[in-house]
Amino acid sequence: MCRLIKRKVKGGEYFYLEESFKIKNKWVKESVYFGAQKPSNEELLKAFSELNKKCLKKGHEVLVLPLTEFVTQAQAAKLKTAKENKKHLLNSMTPQQKEDFIKRERITFITESNAIEGSTLTYSATERIVDQEEHFKRLKRTEIITGTNREEQEAINLNDCLTQYDHYLKKRAAITNEMILHLHYILLNKISDYEKYQGIYRPVQVYITGSMHEFPIPQEVPGLMKQLIDWYTKNHNLIHPVELSAKFHTKFTTIHPFADGNGRMARLLMNYILQTEEYPFTNIPLKKRSSYMKTQAEGNEQNHKPFTNFLTKEIIQQHTKDLPKH
Repeated sequence: MCRLIKRKVKGGEYFYLEESFKIKNKWVKESVYFGAQKPSNEELLKAFSELNKKCLKKGHEVLVLPLTEFVTQAQAAKLKTAKENKKHLLNSMTPQQKEDFIKRERITFITESNAIEGSTLTYSATERIVDQEEHFKRLKRTEIITGTNREEQEAINLNDCLTQYDHYLKKRAAITNEMILHLHYILLNKISDYEKYQGIYRPVQVYITGSMHEFPIPQEVPGLMKQLIDWYTKNHNLIHPVELSAKFHTKFTTIHPFADGNGRMARLLMNYILQTEEYPFTNIPLKKRSSYMKTQAEGNEQNHKPFTNFLTKEIIQQHTKDLPKH
């Protein structure tokens, strides 16, 4: 596994980027020397490229970026296969088949992401609402009572978020404060009692029933979100994308920057990070809600390993079963 290490040589300490791997049952070690000064991120990135070239000459590809903590080389290989499997699946489809597949994938995400937060809508009910979204909007513009309740509006909003998400993804837009607030504004559109909180960081304290974790006070949230975005910008080329997306998710939910919609926003941004690095869009299944919530409780204590492992397993499982059977 690629890692930055310090070695003591003749009383001095020196930094190396190192990878160990097996060739014909024999361990081989390759490294890049930095010197006595800890390398900058730019130097690490350059050294990683150099190290990978050295290893490729011996038939080994380095799949784990240097600041990755939890994704192993073996997991990274399976994740790469899952990524390639998904690409192969989509490329094997006609344009209409691909459009239908992505629609089903997104409706599943809308249904289950909202259900994790308590929605009772089924997949078929969500599909009906998404298909009739423009109809619902026209009725609202003419002020005709539609009977659309909060759960239906939440489905419409999350679908609208995904539409905007796609616009950002096509441009490979960087994650910014403006992007996050814009998506949140859409997410809470026309949600009763939350109009004053949409698209802004929370001006109120938040609590989670049954949790002893104390979330940051409102005055700290803007600064903490800036730190999170800066952390992502600084590290996105140096941490494996799956671990990066998992850590971003748990760091985000630990801040809990909004009065409502934190979980849905975290899962949306998690997928955005995955997809910008060409990893597949991945759903957190409702049936695994309990395990998922346990990983978030661990994340609140700065332990990011449980959710990284959870997400890694989900990506591998979900995007292997999608393969057509031969």
